[in-house]
Amino acid sequence: MTTADAGTGRPRTVDVDCRRSGSRYLAYAPDVDSPWYQDLLVSPQATLQIEGVPHAARAVPLEGEERGVALHLLEVDAARGRAIADQLLVHHGELRKTLAAARAELDGEQSAQRDRPVLRRELLGHCVTFCNDLRMHHLREDGAFTAIQKAHPGLAPALDRLRQEHETVSRALRDLDELLQGKKEIESAALREEFDRVANGLEEHFAYEEANLLPALRGDGRTPP
Repeated sequence: MTTADAGTGRPRTVDVDCRRSGSRYLAYAPDVDSPWYQDLLVSPQATLQIEGVPHAARAVPLEGEERGVALHLLEVDAARGRAIADQLLVHHGELRKTLAAARAELDGEQSAQRDRPVLRRELLGHCVTFCNDLRMHHLREDGAFTAIQKAHPGLAPALDRLRQEHETVSRALRDLDELLQGKKEIESAALREEFDRVANGLEEHFAYEEANLLPALRGDGRTPP
């Protein structure tokens, strides 16, 4: 099970014993301070890996003295599809803002320092924040894709492409992070070129996802290309 760390927001993945109860899964924490249990009290979204398949789930604390949660797997109906479409745009908007802040920081550095080798900690901070946010976003999407594909089988090719792009994006962000955290100084022009490569790839990914998933989720009858 993957949760969002209650303190940092970073993904936390742990092995949890669950037992099925009807359409839900029950998970019990050894004590009230169990990190994953505290995570779910703050943010009830979780991604369950069940027999190798990711599933989006919503946690509801069990009543009484039991330290545990009931995990309800996502099911996509018309209303839920529209809500997912709206939330997807919100998440993409937030991620685009973080990218814009990083780009503005880099532009400011280039303007102030011109051709001197530079590596600003502020830019690294923006990228770390963005990487954590995007990892959490993609992990949750991977779980939601399972339910979306069940409700909309025709989206299978688009969802397969998006899953592959999640892996490509993750590798590109790791490369950028290693570049930023390396000991060698970096010319601002070279750093900007690498940043733009990653940012442009992400924008293409966001645009493809919006063009292919939103019509089906909103039920407007369009067929993905």
